[in-house]
Amino acid sequence: MKGLRVVLLIQAVYLTVIGALFLFAPKIAETAFSTSLPDAALTPLYGQVVLTLALTSFLIASDVQAYVKLVWAFIFEQIGHILIFGYQLTSGIATFAQVGPPMIIAVIFLVLLLYFIRQGKA
Repeated sequence: MKGLRVVLLIQAVYLTVIGALFLFAPKIAETAFSTSLPDAALTPLYGQVVLTLALTSFLIASDVQAYVKLVWAFIFEQIGHILIFGYQLTSGIATFAQVGPPMIIAVIFLVLLLYFIRQGKA
C-alpha cells in the first residue's frame, strides 16, 4: 500500500497546483495550459473543486487501508479525463498542446492507481 500512498500524495500535489492556479492565478493558468478561460465565474469554482479533490487524495493517502475503496473514485476521474481530452483532441476542439500533457498525466495516474490497487487487492 506504500506505492498507492505515494501516488495519492503526488496526485494531491499535482491537483493542488492546478486548483491553486485556477482559483488564485487564472491568467497564469491560461498561459500554462495554452487556453483561454472566458468564464470568470466558473474558473474559480473549478479551482475550488480541484483543491477539494487534492484534499481528498491527501486524506485517503493518510490512511490508505481505511479508505482504499475511495481510490476507485480517482480511477474513474482519470478515465473521464482521458475520454474528455481524447474527444476534444479528435474533434478539433483543442490542440495536442492544450490537452496532450494533462491527458498523458491522466494516463500515468490511471496506470499507477490501477497497478497499486491491484497489488493491494482492493
